Amino acid sequence: MGRRLLLWAAVVCTSVAGASGHPRGGQTIAIANHGFEANSVSPGCFAVFVPSGWSLYDPNGIHDGNNDAVGGLYPAGGPYFPAAPEGNHVALVFLAGDVGGGPVGLRQTLSETLAGDTTYTLTVQVGNIASGQGPPPCDVFGFFNLDGFPGYRVQLLAGGVVIAEDNNSLAGAIPDGEFRLCTVQATIGAAHPQLGAALEIRLINLNTPGTPMSPGIEVDFDDVRLTTGCSANGDLDADDDVDGEDAAILAAVLVGADNDPAHVLLADVDCSNALDGEDIARMVALILE
Repeated sequence: MGRRLLLWAAVVCTSVAGASGHPRGGQTIAIANHGFEANSVSPGCFAVFVPSGWSLYDPNGIHDGNNDAVGGLYPAGGPYFPAAPEGNHVALVFLAGDVGGGPVGLRQTLSETLAGDTTYTLTVQVGNIASGQGPPPCDVFGFFNLDGFPGYRVQLLAGGVVIAEDNNSLAGAIPDGEFRLCTVQATIGAAHPQLGAALEIRLINLNTPGTPMSPGIEVDFDDVRLTTGCSANGDLDADDDVDGEDAAILAAVLVGADNDPAHVLLADVDCSNALDGEDIARMVALILE
């Protein structure tokens, strides 16, 4: 009880299938086209374009809009994912022409700037696309062998400097055809060299070589959200509902029986940077809301 939390630059990536909830605490920072719904794609199909509100991240200059491309996918009705975690569309980063040639992704500079004494929580759905052939009219593209996973990186930056990131921590934990929720969190003190600099988000395909049988050439992203303030919302099991199961997890964390980093971080439901009886009281209040 009363255990202190280390919240300077924590990265917690949950492995809960289909988790689509996001932190309710704090204030939401505006992200243009956060769910990639601004560009329409036919059901079951994909299309090549740079999503509205985003720009290309291509430090090695390998993007050609063909075998190395970014774009959008409408999963429902196709073989790649059962559905998008949020809305109808997801973003894709497809790298088949220069496997191992360097990372490519999407980036967005926000109007918000880095503030002191603030906790930032970035959540992103990361997808491992399944192999398959799209339905008509997209079947003309044929079968895509998308087995394997090339790795990903989710970054939060200020003034071009990374302040927190998840460097592929879910590798091996995302089954084919599924998404997992990744949460990157940074707590900024009163002094920081990047205070006042513009915040930026990057969603990156690491383009790690696979094998001929498992090339691992695509990563998909959806439901990008950034909040400030305490991110704990009581939903410790990430099922988008606060109930007795969350209370049971909290109790296990408090007595030291559950040391899952995601549970420990989110168990501070009263945002005091300590785990104690006040978290129990706050959890009860959330359940009764």
